[in-house]
Amino acid sequence: MKIAVIGAGNNASGHARRLAAMQDVKVAGIADPVAEKAAALAEAVGAKAFGDHQEMLEQAKPEAVWISSPCWLHAAQTIDCARAGAHVMCEKPMALTLEDCDRMIEAAAENNVKLMIAQSTRYIASLLELKRILESGRCGELVSAWSVRMSYHKVKPGAEWRLDAAKSGGVVMEWEIHEIDFLRSLGGEVNRVYAQTACSRANAPTFLDNFSGVVSFANGGYGRLEASQSCTLGWGSRGFIGTQGTAIARGKEVHLKTVDNEEPETVDTSADGYITRAFGKPAQDADFVRAIREDDVSPITGEDARRNIEIGLAIVASGQSGQPVTLNV
Repeated sequence: MKIAVIGAGNNASGHARRLAAMQDVKVAGIADPVAEKAAALAEAVGAKAFGDHQEMLEQAKPEAVWISSPCWLHAAQTIDCARAGAHVMCEKPMALTLEDCDRMIEAAAENNVKLMIAQSTRYIASLLELKRILESGRCGELVSAWSVRMSYHKVKPGAEWRLDAAKSGGVVMEWEIHEIDFLRSLGGEVNRVYAQTACSRANAPTFLDNFSGVVSFANGGYGRLEASQSCTLGWGSRGFIGTQGTAIARGKEVHLKTVDNEEPETVDTSADGYITRAFGKPAQDADFVRAIREDDVSPITGEDARRNIEIGLAIVASGQSGQPVTLNV
């Protein structure tokens, strides 16, 4: 299978190196406008470097393309790849508007190619274990689920676009799309959102870098999201509370205690080294390669990932208005 990668940053490098190591996969092209970065990654994986993705599509003629470029470029590049007949794995966030999401979905359908969005929390072993525990019924019905993700985002030279809300979408779209997807994996569809948001960086006064949100699940229960890209004492937590117990993911372990047990249990998920490595990204890449080879449904469809964007936009809108936002389910 001939594959190409758009982008030559850290994420793109990870994808390219993992793909190059797969059996019967050839990384044919790396496209990045920064020539030295494209050349260095291309040399590392035995590919050809290009300064423009259109030129790469025309010359390398890949069967599939991994898009790992800045957020605001995802929609246009996905559409270009689909029109060239290439299947697309696009990094999160899918896009920054619902209109662009729809254009991406339509382009894939019209050109009979698969579109997958890289929501890698679905491949993290400890989070999969949380989902299994909840679905087993041991903890009863879902009361609430949460994700807390606090850190300080240092912007590297050349990546100043990350502090431009129009290009990155801020903390909600660039970062927390993963956590929105995680909450949906536990609670299902979201029908109501309420959030408080804040911009706290003096050097980027319109960059949304802090928010707290509550989402209501259509099937019962609620979820909480707490995130900051300007918290200088970083920490995080993911878990859920049920009517009969609680489970929390901590690193590669899940801690569980039900009302019937005197002592908590610990589930070690590190035994599955393939899934636990690199936050599940090797398994994610391999899953899309498998879907292409077997002509299977995309593991994470555009329609599915679009729902995360809709919730993210509702969080931003609620933060701006101070009012809850109701979503159709």
